[in-house]
Parts: sequence; structure tokens; C-alpha cells
Amino acid sequence: MNCPDCKDKLDRFLDRELNNTEVLELQLHLEGCPDCSDQYEFQAHLKRLVKHSCDCDAAPAAFREKLRQILT
Repeated sequence: MNCPDCKDKLDRFLDRELNNTEVLELQLHLEGCPDCSDQYEFQAHLKRLVKHSCDCDAAPAAFREKLRQILT
């Protein structure tokens, strides 16, 4: 695997959308490539930050109920 291919597949790797062969190829590339490894760490950290930020807030109960009524 080369760097452009690795960078192209990082999002799918983080989202667990690659098959076993692609995962192995990507992991082997990351072990030997500091630039791609840094990019992976950045994207993984960003994904964790977004997940944490989105988990903190919930819509008000009245809004959720109104939305539920509209959708059903």
C-alpha cells in the first residue's frame, strides 16, 4: 500500500468499513510510515472529539416529544 491509498482509506478504517485484507494492509503501512501514522492519529483524535461533543447535549424533552409526534 502507498501513502495516497492509505490516506484514501483512513476514514473507512476508522469507521470499520474495510475488509480484513484491507485492514491488514493499512495497519502494516501505518506501522512503517510516520506521516500516515500521524494522519491516522489526527483523524482518530478528531473523531473522538466529535463523538464526545455530540454525546454531551440532548434535545429538550418537549422538542423530542413534538418531533416524535410529527414523525409518527
